[in-house]
Amino acid sequence: MIPIPRDYDNARAFDGNGGPQLTPGGHICRIQGVRMEKSKKTQKDMLVVAYDIAEGSEFDGYFKKRFERSSGFNSNAKWPGVFRVTVLNAAGETNGYFKGFIEALEASNTGYNFKASRGDEQQMKGKLVGFNFGEEEYERTDYQTGEIKVAVSVKPAYAISVARVREGVIPPAKKLLNNGNGSGASSSARPVGQPDAQGFQEVEDDELPF
Repeated sequence: MIPIPRDYDNARAFDGNGGPQLTPGGHICRIQGVRMEKSKKTQKDMLVVAYDIAEGSEFDGYFKKRFERSSGFNSNAKWPGVFRVTVLNAAGETNGYFKGFIEALEASNTGYNFKASRGDEQQMKGKLVGFNFGEEEYERTDYQTGEIKVAVSVKPAYAISVARVREGVIPPAKKLLNNGNGSGASSSARPVGQPDAQGFQEVEDDELPF
């Protein structure tokens, strides 16, 4: 006999439907949380930004909804809307992606100035910023067949101003798994913080409790 869980009637069923997929291109986001960390491999200073969509569209609260769905099945679920950027590049100079994020933040929030804040990342919380989202391939396991398949997620490639989002931007080219060389092929090495051919930067994917 199968024991009937006490919360069975109210439990949420998983049917494989993850909800609507975020579209590539520009989206206006509100920063939910910010912190500084050290990247695992290189120990570089890394800004970690949790965000959600806040643009008056059908996607508002997109990442909160994803987090709530995941939390229903996984008590260790993490906030899915995260942008990571190292402060310095491989040469020890300002990472262009970091400078781009700061300039996008300043342009999108009247009165905010990064240097005037003396680098206090907590002053970024609650502010608006734009991101240009692009498609990125990844491998996943089919929970029904156990087969490893190539799927596509939509992630921010780089930050832009809210004004640029409203003007309209072209999404970056799709980031292919292993640079399009097929499953299991080794990726071409490039320094952390440097862009690839599709415009995405290489950032170490540290575990985050957002």
